[in-house]
Amino acid sequence: MYLYEYEAKEVFSKYGIPLGQNGIATNPAEAGMICAGIGKPVVVKAQVMAGGRGKAGLILPAADPEAAAKAAAQILGKEHHGEQVKKLLIEEQIEIAREVYASITMDFTEGKPVMMVSAQGGMEIESLAAANPELLIKEHIDPWREVFGYRLRDLWRRAGFRGGQVVELENILGRLVRVFLETDALTAEINPLVMTREGKIIAADAKLILDDEASFRSEIIRNASRPEINPLEKRAGDLNVTYVSIEEGGDIGIIAGGAGLSMATMDAVYSIGAKPAAFIDLGGGISRERMKESLLLMTETPNLRGIMINVFGGINNCLTMAAGLADFLDEKPTDIKIVVKMRGHEQEEGWRILERYGIPTVKFETTDVAIRLLMQVLAKEVTAGGTHHQ
Repeated sequence: MYLYEYEAKEVFSKYGIPLGQNGIATNPAEAGMICAGIGKPVVVKAQVMAGGRGKAGLILPAADPEAAAKAAAQILGKEHHGEQVKKLLIEEQIEIAREVYASITMDFTEGKPVMMVSAQGGMEIESLAAANPELLIKEHIDPWREVFGYRLRDLWRRAGFRGGQVVELENILGRLVRVFLETDALTAEINPLVMTREGKIIAADAKLILDDEASFRSEIIRNASRPEINPLEKRAGDLNVTYVSIEEGGDIGIIAGGAGLSMATMDAVYSIGAKPAAFIDLGGGISRERMKESLLLMTETPNLRGIMINVFGGINNCLTMAAGLADFLDEKPTDIKIVVKMRGHEQEEGWRILERYGIPTVKFETTDVAIRLLMQVLAKEVTAGGTHHQ
């Protein structure tokens, strides 16, 4: 379960992670009063699940209470990735000297948590990690054993920090590890972790994803706010498929046959530095009509540039799925690039349909190869319509 930023910060505060002064507003008057109470310029931040708030104009600076109220009026009620803004985090502006990164997340490949830090934080950490992976310092931990301070200090030193800063950063990372372990989290992240001009270190943002399987014992999950259902998710439910929009989503849509294959395809997208926008789990017994409607649904995802279809013809039928894709293209020609990896029952018949429609198809190679092919198509390095096989 994803928490809103303000909820994540409430948890972080309980664990002693330093934050700026802040408050929650649901109307412009409250925003002005909170700003007055803080007594300095603030930032007015929409509380929504999806990322990209800054680019969408949902994070605004305000120099005084009047400006805070005006910014609140401008943001409240707007929609972002299908969610209406109903709450605002009013937070003191921070004089930033440097932004760094700290997180702990589950590494499902290794089956254990991994700590990650970087001397460079902010909005582009994903791109940084893809382009310069050596700048993202990682170390796995055993959740059943204490994480001693020397390991935390060593992680920051490997990131290039020295002196007293290392001790402060160790303290914050240690508290973040406690948050992760004690709240049944899948991810606990601070990006950016800000070093101020006054020498303070403050968590300017907070991300906390909790394991839904632990909901029976999690007071945080029981008390957390839940957004209204995304209209696309509702439509997917009516189709008997699952649509999931990705927080801080990118521009790649994934359509896969099964939850496990969906997750594996997402991992492959992330592994090359790209970012998924959403995925659709087709489940089993997919019909031609449901395949077409699933594609129509996916193309309504904001900012979509490409779709990776990754299916296996076991319960589902390759010919049926390819025919549904053809129906979609007949009904709604699109500039969105599509690559298909498909094998299984009636695969040759399905491949022939894809070839007729000029869809790049991976027949015998891996999901990683298919994702790279989609990236090449998006970069116009290959001509759409080619077939890739080994």
